[in-house]
Amino acid sequence: MTKTSEVRPGIADRGAGRDMRGVWRILAALVITLGPLSIAVGRGVMPYWTTDDAAAMVSGVLEHQQTMDALLWGGIIVSPALLLGVLAIAHVARRGAPLLATLGAAFGFLAWTMGSATANMDYLVSRLGANGFDQATIVRIGDAVQNSAFAATCGIIWLIGHIAGMVLTGVALGRAGIINWWIAGALIVSQPIHFIAAVVIPSRLLDVTLGWGLTTIASAFVSLAVLRMSNDQWDLGPAARIRAMR
Repeated sequence: MTKTSEVRPGIADRGAGRDMRGVWRILAALVITLGPLSIAVGRGVMPYWTTDDAAAMVSGVLEHQQTMDALLWGGIIVSPALLLGVLAIAHVARRGAPLLATLGAAFGFLAWTMGSATANMDYLVSRLGANGFDQATIVRIGDAVQNSAFAATCGIIWLIGHIAGMVLTGVALGRAGIINWWIAGALIVSQPIHFIAAVVIPSRLLDVTLGWGLTTIASAFVSLAVLRMSNDQWDLGPAARIRAMR
């Protein structure tokens, strides 16, 4: 005769550990908006534009050393926030649009990791200037670093990845019902507009309003939706996880 084991009510809950869903949900809401907001601010104050030639970029960085130092130190927070924000949004949209959420996160995460695969030119120029290198030499070094097949490949992956990732993420959020479609649409078009402002029709104003600015506003709505969620909408609780694994 075998004895059937019985789990008394409450035992699973007591052994499940502390419920941290509220904490993770609030942190996720913060990083979802923090990354795009930081980029929008950074692009608003950086001392050159993306279509400037190498000499103009180097001159801008060297003439505004304090601004560049602030942006570089801010990158310690911005870079992790961008990566974590991609994952947080995918987590939010996964139940309503799992495939789109996964693809959006994959493209976005891959794109932002490309930034660490190549040299940070702002940091390189800043440090060379601070150590006495003249502008002409810095331009030559910068060209040598940037004008390579490896740098071009990483740049293309970043370009395609962050635009495609944002478009897919916007569709996923709309399909999942996390935000209204007009907000999702704003997120979808924001990064193509950023590309236009950064490359096709150079405009800092367009980028910080309808490019990264629009990305930031749409992201803020996503953060607000996350804050309004119940913990059960956000994720399974500790006790439910234990029961699901049995």
